[in-house]
Amino acid sequence: MRLITSFTADPTQSISLVLDDGSKVNFTMRYISNQVGWFYSIEYGSFVVNNRRIVTSPNMLRAFRGIINFGIGVSTADGYEPIYIDDFSNGRASFYLLNEADVLAVEQAIKDR
Repeated sequence: MRLITSFTADPTQSISLVLDDGSKVNFTMRYISNQVGWFYSIEYGSFVVNNRRIVTSPNMLRAFRGIINFGIGVSTADGYEPIYIDDFSNGRASFYLLNEADVLAVEQAIKDR
């Protein structure tokens, strides 16, 4: 699990995340003020997801776990959703890139509930 700390308070941000196997994931997030929240898009090879809301979750990409070998976890200091433009830049929200082992650990934790 790798904490990504390069986000700013800019309303549109794009970063390239490097996975353990060296492949890259292009990640874009946009703050949409009239929706009071952040939305993300991902490109990973032929896998594309567009304009999904960023929510607090141990793995926001869990629905795609049979398709991709990574995940994204989001947590907030207060347990609520990331709704402010500066949530990722001021530390209220944390963004984690999960490798395959992390994704499996999240799955196991869900099964053990």
